[in-house]
Amino acid sequence: GNGWAALWIEIPDEPPRAGRVLGIDLGINKLIVDSDDNRYGTNIKAVCARVRRCKPGSKGKLRARRARTDYINREVKKLPWKEIGTIGFEDLRGLKHGKKPNRSKKFRKMIAPWAVRQAVTRIEQLAQENRVRPVANDPRDTSRTCPRCGMVAIENRRGEHFQCIRCNYSADADYVGALNVLARTLGNSG
Repeated sequence: GNGWAALWIEIPDEPPRAGRVLGIDLGINKLIVDSDDNRYGTNIKAVCARVRRCKPGSKGKLRARRARTDYINREVKKLPWKEIGTIGFEDLRGLKHGKKPNRSKKFRKMIAPWAVRQAVTRIEQLAQENRVRPVANDPRDTSRTCPRCGMVAIENRRGEHFQCIRCNYSADADYVGALNVLARTLGNSG
């Protein structure tokens, strides 16, 4: 033989488990903020910066990339997989083309496309393993919409901070994104 072995993994065709719905927001300074206001991957910026600092094609770059992958996988695994039935996230696959008008080139170079794509891939993988239903939502205006009064305005968001120009609701911008993703996911269910 040539030393190859096939490994078949049976994925049970069971219905999604019962459990609550969780919304998450994927970002730059914090990899994930969920709708319970928990933060995961708060060191993502530094982990990504290390990859950028390494010389292209070097062993160091390979190591830094592997470290980034491991970091993202580890952080995604920390989500409360055992207690949720559905996970809502932003469908950010168009990110590398800068579909969001407020995304600068610097942003796209920093985070996109790999870290977000990898996080989404890992989320979908763990969702399947845990029988959690993954729901991809339109990312438009998730961080500009007030979760309290529904007002959509660019002015609502100032960097990491969200403050509604209509009702004055204020919170972390990524948490607001996660709350809006949760609302959209609930709206998409059923």
